[in-house]
Amino acid sequence: MSNVLRKHTPSAHRWVGYLAVACALLVLAGCGGGASGGPVKTVTQQQTTNQLTIALEAPERPQLLAEQEVLVTLTDARGVPVEGAEVWLALIMPTMQMSSNEPDAAPAGNGRYRAKAIFTMSGIWNLEVHATVHGQEHVVTFRAQTS
Repeated sequence: MSNVLRKHTPSAHRWVGYLAVACALLVLAGCGGGASGGPVKTVTQQQTTNQLTIALEAPERPQLLAEQEVLVTLTDARGVPVEGAEVWLALIMPTMQMSSNEPDAAPAGNGRYRAKAIFTMSGIWNLEVHATVHGQEHVVTFRAQTS
């Protein structure tokens, strides 16, 4: 018996297996969704009610089942940012009979309030913005289309 060590080289079947695993990993790496694929394109809508202007900045095409930031900006009749408001959203799908998702918005300074929204189904959504300023509640409704 020879004491010569043989160099191990994988068979062709093993190389095919390695290649298949590498391809699967590349495909999975590309399935990360839009969260890390660069900046999300947003759209701003606004309405005025009772001397309060409410602007909503949200993803142009909200993704399903992904937490997304929504920015509400409040300004008074002179365009001055409104601080100290209580702000929350009601995400309602008008074609479905289900309870709404109601995230609270946290103050972000300069009349801005940030909320995290999650859309659970594809279709058209009503985004009601509720803002209580000095004891008076203001409600406006915007629309969004999920992809």
